[in-house]
Amino acid sequence: MIRRDSKYFRLGRMVLTVIVLCALFVVTLLNIGTVFAAIKKVISVFSFVIYGIVFAYLMNPMLKRVEKFLQSILSKTNMTERGVRKLSRILGVLVSLLVFLALIYGLIAMVIPQLVESVKDTFSQENLQSYYEKITTWLNNTLKGTPLESWIHDTDPVRALQDWITKGLDVFSTLESAFTGVYGIVKVIFNMLIGVVVSVYLLISKERFIAQIKKLVVAAFRPRTADRIFEIGRMTNKSFGGFMVGKLIDSLIIGLISYIGMLIFGLPYALFSSVMIGIFNIIPFFGPFIGIGIGAVLIILQSPIQCLYFLIFEIILQQVDGNIIGPKILGGRLGISDFWILVSITVFGSFFGFGGMIMGVPVFTVIYNLSAQAINNALQKKKHTQQTEDYYSILAVDDLSKYDEDFGEPTVFYSGDTFTTEYDPDDDFEFDDSES
Repeated sequence: MIRRDSKYFRLGRMVLTVIVLCALFVVTLLNIGTVFAAIKKVISVFSFVIYGIVFAYLMNPMLKRVEKFLQSILSKTNMTERGVRKLSRILGVLVSLLVFLALIYGLIAMVIPQLVESVKDTFSQENLQSYYEKITTWLNNTLKGTPLESWIHDTDPVRALQDWITKGLDVFSTLESAFTGVYGIVKVIFNMLIGVVVSVYLLISKERFIAQIKKLVVAAFRPRTADRIFEIGRMTNKSFGGFMVGKLIDSLIIGLISYIGMLIFGLPYALFSSVMIGIFNIIPFFGPFIGIGIGAVLIILQSPIQCLYFLIFEIILQQVDGNIIGPKILGGRLGISDFWILVSITVFGSFFGFGGMIMGVPVFTVIYNLSAQAINNALQKKKHTQQTEDYYSILAVDDLSKYDEDFGEPTVFYSGDTFTTEYDPDDDFEFDDSES
């Protein structure tokens, strides 16, 4: 009989594990569409929990500051230390929640009236007639002297387009799409409201929830594996917390600068366009240009020359944000190139929509850093250099010999922007905003 602690038993278990994992990988590849559909379904079911975690991350920086302020005041009273902590936490959560809800309400109060007014102005009878005349005049002037000039005189392209849209419009499918859209919006709002409740529970008892997770991990895994899971948890927290808080601050600053600049230049739809730019600025890389495009569409209907001024101003602002403001706020927290940012946004956005475009970057950052750590540790075991620059000019592995004399120590723990062998107990899987 083979003992469980023998090397043959461990070898057989390892081989069986590899076979099972390979089989699962092959099955996943063959059914990739079904797998992602199942993942999206699970995410949809637990979306209120995801909203709660996101809201907790956003409210936690304010909670920590309010809680610290209240503790300094209440500690001078006759209350016990436990009572001071409990009351400070409850009041801190209440203040953070009220501020968070006030900001959401203020954002909605600014956007909705502006949106309604913009739609009314854009699609009013007078403006539609004006747009029709401008487009027709532009077509006549542009196509004058070309073979298409006679077609313009014989056919009214704008009216033809309107007739095509009217004839091709299916009333029942339109109503069905409208009902589906309204149901989706109501569902999102409901999940967000439940998410607010979840975030309150998370913030009030965050230390206990984290302790319960650690307890489960320690009970289920060996010490080395449990330590690795804790390490990944700290790294994930740094990536998500730093990115979300930093990106929100950056977006707020860009929105305010955009609003002030549009007012100075006398551009229309200043508030609505600036809010859209600030919201979409949360999406890295090409998110800001989505907001700029929304504003440009509205402004160009009022004045093409003002739209040109708007585009020039916003493009300059985005350059300032990308080279000065953004790096100052986010620093080197992500640690991945623009190429990988584009890949993460495209891939996660394709599968998970708008939320995937926002969360794809920190998720990919965690995956990227874990991969980099595994590669560096493998190179360290082979006694090869871990510096990427040393691999630029090599033609064979033997060419690394001139660099391998000082290959350094393995990178074990992740802290902030770099991997390090040092462990900071204050950074233990906590909602941390110290770098934001």
